[in-house]
Amino acid sequence: MRRPVSIAPPKGKLGVLTPGMGAVSTTVMAGVELVRQGHSVPVGSLTQMGTIRLGRRTEARVPKISEFVKLAGLKDLVFGGWDIYPDSAFQAATKAGVLDSKDLAKAEKFLKTIKPMKAAFDQNYVKNLSGTNVKKGKNKFDLAEQIRDDIRAFKKKNKLDRMVMESSSSNTGDGPVSLLIPHWRKNSSSDTDTSRRDHAHNLHVGSARSVAV
Repeated sequence: MRRPVSIAPPKGKLGVLTPGMGAVSTTVMAGVELVRQGHSVPVGSLTQMGTIRLGRRTEARVPKISEFVKLAGLKDLVFGGWDIYPDSAFQAATKAGVLDSKDLAKAEKFLKTIKPMKAAFDQNYVKNLSGTNVKKGKNKFDLAEQIRDDIRAFKKKNKLDRMVMESSSSNTGDGPVSLLIPHWRKNSSSDTDTSRRDHAHNLHVGSARSVAV
């Protein structure tokens, strides 16, 4: 029998960490800041603009999801992340060219404060990329521990109450990252196990999900 799910009400600041700070991630960061400044509206955002129907259609009860579900406000979001390139979020967004320069300029000061942490990167999995902003470790378990340290430090530095990790990358792995840490703890000294290496790849380059800290 499934246990009932208890969802704590949102309070305080929410950290949002992105494995990779490229075109999609920096566009989200800039978009949130533009909305917070009142320069834009969150068009396309399910949580901010989407609605939910309550009761019968004839009752005309269609509140916004943000009014019906207790969610963190945009003002409470704090962004951070990892990338193999040392560019700030502003530099990355400028190179990506997704946003108009006039819109990007309004978020420039904010985006320049977001600088990527060193990434856990293995070029065996991504042949066409190489960067200098990468971690060094004895094995993949060591790299995972360094990422956990990054998460703890980010939470403490920004005085966060809660944190999530969000992936907007296009390469997705074949296994959940939540399986990663327990698997490594059984045999952390060897990198010969292929499935373990595949899950390690998912931690940064592929599909990121919640990781126990």
